[in-house]
Amino acid sequence: MPTIGQVASYLGVTNRAIRHYHQRGLLPESEHDLSGYRRYTPDAILALALVRSKTLSDTGIPPARIEQLMAAGTDEFAASIVSIDAETQQQVRELKQRRKRIAESGEDDPRRRWARAGGGGRFAEKVL
Repeated sequence: MPTIGQVASYLGVTNRAIRHYHQRGLLPESEHDLSGYRRYTPDAILALALVRSKTLSDTGIPPARIEQLMAAGTDEFAASIVSIDAETQQQVRELKQRRKRIAESGEDDPRRRWARAGGGGRFAEKVL
């Protein structure tokens, strides 16, 4: 049975990530051999792969991309995550710009300008 390092390498995660899954209760503790190494059964390796897949899914990564990431080696996986993060940051910037344009377009509404200028009374309250 493979050790934690071998499983981590195979799945493209770190030993620390696997230990984190154990600590969070996402994965049951593995058996330790006589020398103290964690050993993983095929079922445990499958469970680890599912946890990793679920973790990626929870970030909003599309299933097809998750499939590619699951097959990627450690370096390719890390590079892909950096790329996904950069794409996400770009999306955040675009959404902030969109919100700014929405707010600015509301300021140009003549009904709002009229109401701010003191006009309209009850009519302005109904319109706005």
